[in-house]
Amino acid sequence: MEFKVDGNRIIAQDKSHPLIGEITFPPLSDGRVVVERVFVNPDFRGQGIAGKLVKEFVKYAKEQDLTVKLMCPYAKVAFQKHPEYQELLLPEDRMD
Repeated sequence: MEFKVDGNRIIAQDKSHPLIGEITFPPLSDGRVVVERVFVNPDFRGQGIAGKLVKEFVKYAKEQDLTVKLMCPYAKVAFQKHPEYQELLLPEDRMD
């Protein structure tokens, strides 16, 4: 499985499955994005792919110096479980 940045989303795919899952993050303003959803194809659920997508997004957001707003319930839980991710959030959005 590989991850590919495609505009404002990161796709998990392999040679035989072009869309295993994705995380979408449209821009709000300069340097700020909103995580709208984390989606995993039902055939691949229960394998930790959603968590890997969030981790890949966090890596990308740090590289791009993005500030993040969370709308997706799954992403909110992932950010709560990983305090190191919260540095991407605005201070008022942090879940300390």
